[in-house]
Amino acid sequence: MPVSHDGILGLSAEKRAIFFEVIEPTQRISNQEQFFQWTRNELQRLFPHGMLACGFGSISKKGVKVQHVMSCNFPQEYLQTLQCPNEMMNSPILSKWMQDKQPILFEPNYGGITENVVQSAWLDNFHRFGLQNLAAHGQCDVNSQTASYFSFSSIPSPLSPRHAGILKLLVPHLHFALARVVTNLPAKAHKRTPQQSHLTGREMVILKWLGYSKTNREIAQELSISEATVKNHIHHILAKLNVNTRTQAVTKAIKLKLMLSRRG
Repeated sequence: MPVSHDGILGLSAEKRAIFFEVIEPTQRISNQEQFFQWTRNELQRLFPHGMLACGFGSISKKGVKVQHVMSCNFPQEYLQTLQCPNEMMNSPILSKWMQDKQPILFEPNYGGITENVVQSAWLDNFHRFGLQNLAAHGQCDVNSQTASYFSFSSIPSPLSPRHAGILKLLVPHLHFALARVVTNLPAKAHKRTPQQSHLTGREMVILKWLGYSKTNREIAQELSISEATVKNHIHHILAKLNVNTRTQAVTKAIKLKLMLSRRG
């Protein structure tokens, strides 16, 4: 989508002043709390939104392998549906961005990206979790080995080329702010066992219920989610723990000290 740089995308002098006022504090962001405090306050003046998910990942021919994800107000179950056992993200919007390296705007009635581009399962989750729209963009490093990615949702106004233009100006600043946040994460956040780092919080909860021999229906009722979602999580748990059955998953989790034995 071509963007004119004349007068910063045609913004008025007042809007340009707002842009620089909003961006200036990003130079002082050093931790996750500061980052999301800024997105909930100053950033709303420039790019109103209700949800934000972002992260860093390494780039390969297969896609982006996620190394760290942060989110504010995004449905966690939706984000978990995007995670694959190999730590890749299965998102058609991310894949489209990786292909074009341009801002991606998506809403059911927007012409920027048609629904036949996206996967039906992803689109079902998009509607199931109450998402209305997505505006996403990222930035690669100079060697194209790592990338940051930012996905905004619950944007109040209809998506337009102006949103794409603002993202082009905004994301470089977000990239460096997020890089500082990730760099300053406590060391213990990076020292999890390989198995535990693969399992999401929801998968750990479901694994616990498997330890109690709960059925898919019972787990679904406990967590107020569908049986299909439970089945999908269990499939990921088995793959991540490299086992074939629920019993084997529980046994291996106990052996790895991911959960306590239910005996005795």
